[in-house]
Amino acid sequence: MRLLTDDKIIERQSKIARYATFGGLAVLAGSLFVSFTENYLLAYASLIVGFILAYVGATLANRWIKEPRGDHALAKALKGFDNKYQLYNFLPPVPHYLVTPTGVLVFKIKSLDGEINCVNGRWNRPWKMTRLFGGMGQEPLGNPLADLHAEIEKVKKFIADKMPNAALVPVDGYVVFTDPKVQLSIDDPALPVVTADNLKETLRKSKHGAVLPPQTQDNLAKIFSQDAHGETTE
Repeated sequence: MRLLTDDKIIERQSKIARYATFGGLAVLAGSLFVSFTENYLLAYASLIVGFILAYVGATLANRWIKEPRGDHALAKALKGFDNKYQLYNFLPPVPHYLVTPTGVLVFKIKSLDGEINCVNGRWNRPWKMTRLFGGMGQEPLGNPLADLHAEIEKVKKFIADKMPNAALVPVDGYVVFTDPKVQLSIDDPALPVVTADNLKETLRKSKHGAVLPPQTQDNLAKIFSQDAHGETTE
């Protein structure tokens, strides 16, 4: 399988996460020092700024530094596919997608742990006290299926803008939870919802359409690979 990842954006966002985190901690420490001078207005202002910086840093770190990061989890889960499969990470038009001989698969990554439920299209994540510790900056659960649908439509439009026969290219998707401690309870989802550990097996059991014509496969590779540099993994 070929991996094509925008390493520059990962490096840039990781640096911002570290700078924001350490900067926020420094400002928070400064606010404590200022409070001893009885300049409470400056102390409160520093406290707010420090908290905002620390929160931004934690949010970015959860996406760009914390393991298993989305691109690493997918690469591990899909290991073994041959070079007819190309996995794209943090490249246009959406963060994660796999170009296959039969079409394009979009992956909506969620890195949350714990219990995740979806009943009648409503998602929830029960509150636990453990989330008070280490939960700062975690992404919200939201509606992963709605997010996935929006990204699928974005990929379809991207292909349609660049290929005359775009309607012949199937575009489907999966919601993938990457944290090994996640516990899923999903009631009849409109699109597959899986853990990273089960992704490969689910893909192999899923029904696939006809193999696309060689010219269409080449065109897909060209439009997605512009300005991308990849590597091969077995």
